[in-house]
Amino acid sequence: MNKFLSALTYLFGLLFLFNAVRWLLFPAEVAGELGMPLLEGEGLSTQIGDFASFFFVVGGFIILGAYSKNKHWFYAPIALLSVAAFSRTIAYLFHNAAFSMDKIAVELVVAFFLLFLVNRK
Repeated sequence: MNKFLSALTYLFGLLFLFNAVRWLLFPAEVAGELGMPLLEGEGLSTQIGDFASFFFVVGGFIILGAYSKNKHWFYAPIALLSVAAFSRTIAYLFHNAAFSMDKIAVELVVAFFLLFLVNRK
């Protein structure tokens, strides 16, 4: 992997890890940035736990793939990001959710970037 692609890969991974830590330390701030209220009770536990784990897995596996040069680490983030984009689209089409093009775009750009790396010779 050339230096630019390697640096970009690490950057994506670190940004996702940064958001995971923010979910654990500043959940109200991050929830607001994502356009959602901070829930209470079990909903809060689920909200923080699910979002922090999503960002930790995506970021951690991207970093593992970049560091180890083993492309198989990229498959989990590709799947998580792609399914998130698909699920957002379903929420829009069938459940009257707002169409979150900015978030879908980030998810797809990173997923396709990782897919490019996996298929690169």
